[in-house]
Amino acid sequence: MRALAFCVFFWIGLTVDSLVLADAMPNELSLVTEKVIAFKDGHFLIIKRGKAVANEKGEVFTDDVPDAAVLGTFWATPSQGRLIGMHAGWTEIDSTTEQVAGCRDTFEILMANKGKVAKIETRDKTILNGTIHEVLVLNTKVAAFDPSTAIDPHLQSMMAHLSSFRPARLEATHALHEPAGNSFVLRTEESDVFLNVSDVRSIAVKDMNTSLKKKVKSHRKSKRLTFTVEKPGQAAELVVMYFRPGIRWIPTYQIQLPTEKNAKSDTGGKTAEIVLQAEILNEAEDLKNVPIDIVVGVPNFRFRETVSPMVLEAHLKNTLREAAPNLMGQMSNSLGNAMFSQRAGEFRNSNVRTEGTSDDTSLSVPPELTAVGAQDLFVYQLAPCTIAKGERCTRTVFKATCPYRDIYTWDIKIHRNNLDTAPSGSGVVSPLTLAKNEVWHQIELKNNTSLPWTTGAAMIMQGNQPLSQDLLTYTSSQNICRVPLTVAVDLRGTFDEAEVGRTLSSLTWDNRHYAKIEKAANVHLRNNKKIEVEVEIRLRLGGRITEASDQGAIELAPFRPEDWSSYEGSSAVNNSSEVRWTTKLAPGAKFDPKIQYHYFTRH
Repeated sequence: MRALAFCVFFWIGLTVDSLVLADAMPNELSLVTEKVIAFKDGHFLIIKRGKAVANEKGEVFTDDVPDAAVLGTFWATPSQGRLIGMHAGWTEIDSTTEQVAGCRDTFEILMANKGKVAKIETRDKTILNGTIHEVLVLNTKVAAFDPSTAIDPHLQSMMAHLSSFRPARLEATHALHEPAGNSFVLRTEESDVFLNVSDVRSIAVKDMNTSLKKKVKSHRKSKRLTFTVEKPGQAAELVVMYFRPGIRWIPTYQIQLPTEKNAKSDTGGKTAEIVLQAEILNEAEDLKNVPIDIVVGVPNFRFRETVSPMVLEAHLKNTLREAAPNLMGQMSNSLGNAMFSQRAGEFRNSNVRTEGTSDDTSLSVPPELTAVGAQDLFVYQLAPCTIAKGERCTRTVFKATCPYRDIYTWDIKIHRNNLDTAPSGSGVVSPLTLAKNEVWHQIELKNNTSLPWTTGAAMIMQGNQPLSQDLLTYTSSQNICRVPLTVAVDLRGTFDEAEVGRTLSSLTWDNRHYAKIEKAANVHLRNNKKIEVEVEIRLRLGGRITEASDQGAIELAPFRPEDWSSYEGSSAVNNSSEVRWTTKLAPGAKFDPKIQYHYFTRH
């Protein structure tokens, strides 16, 4: 049935392709897309190859000119010899084609069935039998013509898939030239009968033809790229490549955790299955059986917002932004990162390169998971793909089994107001604010594959049960990442502190006096679960931690403004400190680590 439909389509249809390409010349390149390399920020590199015979001037040309190509990325390379140069301009072409189209009136039915035996009934109900001998054409009717109207409505969807992106970019007008007349000759057994078309009431013809060849005259204005090669009159092959917006890929993961009975692997540890899927959006041009490479990371294209003059456009057309503004609308020259505040469940390892800023308090990614941070480029190679402009598709990139463990994390972040000390002896108590007291259950995955894991949305499943969806951050091979599951309601903690010392005018800096405030703080965490859990606690505050119990690891950093509210004074006098504890808690067990710290405040 499909094959029959295609036959009918080409028999009765006036396709856009047939009208535009009918005037193809020997030196016109027939470009075929060989490869697409897509990036997560919505840009892609496309490589095309075409062959033609150069004319006497050594010129080959194509009207397949992109409407969006970045400055400095538009290149053509001959397979042999050298390219002398390229020329971009506009051209106007007039062409005439003969196309088969349906008959629209009695005169055209007579034309289509000339030479056939017919039964003619006139308006006075006279019956005449004979052969349509001659149809007298007096003139030609000319009318503006839309090629798509000649296609059977049931075949419109097929035309959309068959038409290349090239005709849609041409400014073309089409005029249909139809024969017109008002008389014909019917040859009967007795004689030839001259009849007026207007006198015909009905026509009966065995195997009646209902279509007719008509002339379509087309005028089109299009961009044209002309390439000059070394050897006139000989076959030439060119590879054309350019970088432009319009195709992007979005990574999504599914992480399948084992059920309880399958929780242990042969080596005793737990394993999870991870699948990376690429969601591909195409708003550029049709791709037919084209290999697509998708890239982790974004290359540095300084002039990505500047159009190449060779495409004859004043502005770079970002078709993906126009088609999907929610995906592209927040991008700027710097790719417009949106900031996602780090929660207790999010983790950084100093050995893991993450996509985004180096600030531990935030993970910087664009809204739709575009990678723009410090990381190497890595290419995933996908199988050939057919996807038309405006379509979306998904492809599985890889599937792997990796070790994982459950970890419970509690991030304590102290946010202190600078009004910690008033003039000497006032005894004002520190108005500090503590972040939400939430312990997060998350999974820690080890990338034991040879491929990096790029930043993407991750759905965590256990069998058919969804557990969570969060962000899996960039993880290079043999490193680890953590993905949050949920807040652990059976692990609750508290934090308290008390002042243990105060020394006014302890420090003079920049002709200002600072008081030294010394404090002791306590962390309390209890495991109300029925199983033993691994716990990691991180406490960060403005000031200098000097002691930490229970083998707490202290890290000192320069002043961070986010540790303070309405800070007054020099940033040079206060550190930012973090202490980290790791422990295992049996069911019902408690963990109560302590710290000593101090900070300076003006008075």
